[in-house]
Amino acid sequence: MVSSNNKSKWNNKLSRKSSVIKGKRSSIKGTVGEYDTIAKLTKAGYYVAKSCDPACPFDIVIVDKNGKIQLLDIKTITYRKRAKGKILKDKPKGSYKIHRTPTKEQKRLGIRLLMIDYED
Repeated sequence: MVSSNNKSKWNNKLSRKSSVIKGKRSSIKGTVGEYDTIAKLTKAGYYVAKSCDPACPFDIVIVDKNGKIQLLDIKTITYRKRAKGKILKDKPKGSYKIHRTPTKEQKRLGIRLLMIDYED
């Protein structure tokens, strides 16, 4: 039998963990999107290898059936929350896409950005 005191401690721990998860929502979106992309590329017939190094300039390596190798950095499409400046004045909140560009190192290595849209 569990005492009511233990139940309240458990509920308190859960509520603290859920607030931590809310703060990490963008990294969760990125992780889910990355693995979803890996699954789709694998189903499409590519060999896929994931980078182990968190500082690596690419996320995955894909190889097609002909042996062509591509380095990809997977990015989740994000949108501006607030309208700043004249450009966003007439656009609805959350409709203006934030554009991403490869870093100098990614350009030097020929790494392509693969933009994906996250669905809740």
